Parts: sequence; structure tokens; C-alpha cells
Amino acid sequence: MGSLAVAPLLLIFVILAGFIVLYVFYLKNLQDLLKEVSDHNRQVPAVNVWLMFIPLFNIVYPFILYPKISESIRLEFEERNEYQEGDYGKGLGITLGAIGAVGILPIPQMIKSLIGLGNLVILIVFWVKMAEFKNKLRSMPKGDGVRLSGRADLLD
Repeated sequence: MGSLAVAPLLLIFVILAGFIVLYVFYLKNLQDLLKEVSDHNRQVPAVNVWLMFIPLFNIVYPFILYPKISESIRLEFEERNEYQEGDYGKGLGITLGAIGAVGILPIPQMIKSLIGLGNLVILIVFWVKMAEFKNKLRSMPKGDGVRLSGRADLLD
């Protein structure tokens, strides 16, 4: 009878460990992306992504981290004269943080489950987008530190 009571706990432990491993891979991808960005363009140190493991702090930190990652990517692509469409994942990152923050509110479990599913989908989309940026940066020659304007104005 004792082994039957342990089985659900073991299953919960295995699922939790799986989520932690996936989250480590996700954060490692973000760290590797930031390492591809030149030091002078990096708005946040690459090691700071691991602060996302701090409970409660990880509710607020995405609103700081993700926009800084996006800005770092933008600056790096501009320096390399490779302009990308969009906001470099900033909107997805802020949405990811917002949905994560809403998930801690005291709301009915059914709604919480739907929010969790949405959070998972946006996390996967964000992860893939950041991996694409990382791979593009790896395949491009490094910039020379001179940023040329890609936007025409009166001074160009």
C-alpha cells in the first residue's frame, strides 16, 4: 500500500524535473544569444538571464530583461547593417511576462489553465524567435563597432 502512495509523488517529481530541465535550456538559449551580441551593444549581462530562477523576482524581471534583450539584438543587427522586420521580440517578451504575472492572480482554475497554455505557446514562439536571432548572428560577420543609420533622414 505504501508504494501506491509514492507513485503519484514520483510522477510529480519527474514532471517538475522535466520542466526545470526545459527551462534551463530556454535560459541557456537566451544566454547564448546575448553572448553573440558585442559587449558595447549588450544592454544586460548574459549571466543575468539566470536571475529568472529567483521566485517572485521572476514575475517582475521579465519586464526588465526581455526589452533589454530585444534592444541588444536591435543594436547588434544595426551595427552589422542587417536590419530585421519587427521589434526583435520585445512585444512577445512583454506579453510573456504579462501572462506569467496574470497566472499568479487568484482566478478560477479553468481560466488559469487556459492562461498557462497560452503562456506555454508564447514561450515556445519567443524561444524559437530568439534561437533564430542567435543563429543569424552566429552566421554573420562581426560588426566593426561603427553603426550606420539604416533610416533616411535629413542628415543622410
